[in-house]
Amino acid sequence: MAIRSGNWSYDCPNCNSSNKLILMGDRNGTFEKICKVCDSKLEVILKDDEIKVLVETKKEKTVKQTKLPRDYVKYEGGKDIFKNKPTVNNTKNIITILIIMSSFSGFATGSLLMDFFSDDYNEYKEIKIEIVVRNNTADLNEAIVVIDSNEVNQTYIGNGTYNIFVKPGKHVVEISVNLHKQAIMQIFIPPQDNNLSLIDINQGIDGVNRFVFTMEEGMGTINLEDAVYVKVESWCPNLIFLFSAIGLWGAWVTYNLQSYKNAQIGTFFSILATGFLIVGPILGIIALIMLYRNKNLFTASFKN
Repeated sequence: MAIRSGNWSYDCPNCNSSNKLILMGDRNGTFEKICKVCDSKLEVILKDDEIKVLVETKKEKTVKQTKLPRDYVKYEGGKDIFKNKPTVNNTKNIITILIIMSSFSGFATGSLLMDFFSDDYNEYKEIKIEIVVRNNTADLNEAIVVIDSNEVNQTYIGNGTYNIFVKPGKHVVEISVNLHKQAIMQIFIPPQDNNLSLIDINQGIDGVNRFVFTMEEGMGTINLEDAVYVKVESWCPNLIFLFSAIGLWGAWVTYNLQSYKNAQIGTFFSILATGFLIVGPILGIIALIMLYRNKNLFTASFKN
């Protein structure tokens, strides 16, 4: 290698390109340089006018292995391991609670209906109702109206119609007309405004504030069919209680994951209980949808 007044030339061992080392007085020493062509790190050793070039090797770094704990959750791409997902118990508990709420709202509705029909309504004012008396051929205008064993004041307005005033609630109405059998009917008058009627019809609403008595000729007594509200009182609360009880049975079946089919039946009856009119059915429908989406939770066959 040529030596020229402080300028030393040397070749890169990697690419054989020529490089220069410029010194300011020192003729001995070790110098770190970088090849201008291949960017290799070089170690240039100058001693007694002789130059030696070495390529700097990279130091290998040792990686210390860390032992992972047994309960460490391995991350899988595309899955959020931090997101809580509902478990089997959580799902069945939610469905069970929905069915129970739907059923208990049915029990509450049935109780409210019983209170509605059993109230004496003494604090209410008398309202006007219409009693229509006729036989198979004509309207009758000489009827005697007795309510709860008491003859009441009446106003005949024609067409067999009598206006009377009575308080809301349950009553027994007896109608007597010459040459006709005495007719008896149980009625229930709900609290309402006076002169309640259908639009554009100048008469009351049948079963609400208008009651029709069809008389039979002859002697004796006949019991006419009860009014609509009396029929509702006789079967509606009991039916609601029955549907609600079946709903609770469906909740028990769901909680124990016994039978998907029976769970559906119980939930359906909790809907029929019509708790608070729409609240219970909405809860029951939500439970029914969740049952369908999670039917694989049940241990029994779907046919059982």
